[in-house]
Order: sequence, then structure tokens, then C-alpha cells
Amino acid sequence: MSIVIQPQGDLGLKAATALRVKLAKLAETQHSHWAIDLSKVNAVGNVGLVTLVEADKFARKTGRRLSLCNLRESVQYILAITELDRQLEILDRYGEVGADMEKIAV
Repeated sequence: MSIVIQPQGDLGLKAATALRVKLAKLAETQHSHWAIDLSKVNAVGNVGLVTLVEADKFARKTGRRLSLCNLRESVQYILAITELDRQLEILDRYGEVGADMEKIAV
């Protein structure tokens, strides 16, 4: 089963911390695919980038899949200049995640 997580605003310290808390709770569930819908995220700071990388590493370590989707141009740019767009899976939209999904806001 897949889950779509949707943070909002800037993915700085406060929002990244909330995302970490949500992902820690999801680690206890049976969701095999975590999709982070970034359509409502305007910018990603250092802490946000670290959170995304750590979430990806944790997902891989535990046999899960993590995808980023619906990236705004500003977020795409940040991921490109940091070359994280090569490390993280990026989907055009969360509809590519699959029909069997649950959506939650952060």
C-alpha cells in the first residue's frame, strides 16, 4: 500500500521536523511506498534537504520506496543544483504512485 504525504509552505526547520515526526510514525505501518507530494512546498532549506535524503535512506534500508512528486520549479532547481535529483526518485505527479494509496497532510 502507498501513502502520499503532503507538507506545505517552506520545508525549513519547522516543517522538516514535522515531516520527520510523520515519517517516524509511518515507519510503524505497512506502507511500502512513501510519496512526498511537494506541490504546496515553495522552498526547501538545508534541513529539508537532509530530511528528504535521510527519509530516502531509511526507506531503502527498510525495503520501502520513497518518491517525490509534483515539484514546483523552485524545488526542482534546488534538487538539480545539489544533484539530489539524481539520488531521489522524482515523479511528475502522485497519480503515478498507484491506485491503492492513502493521502495525509503534514
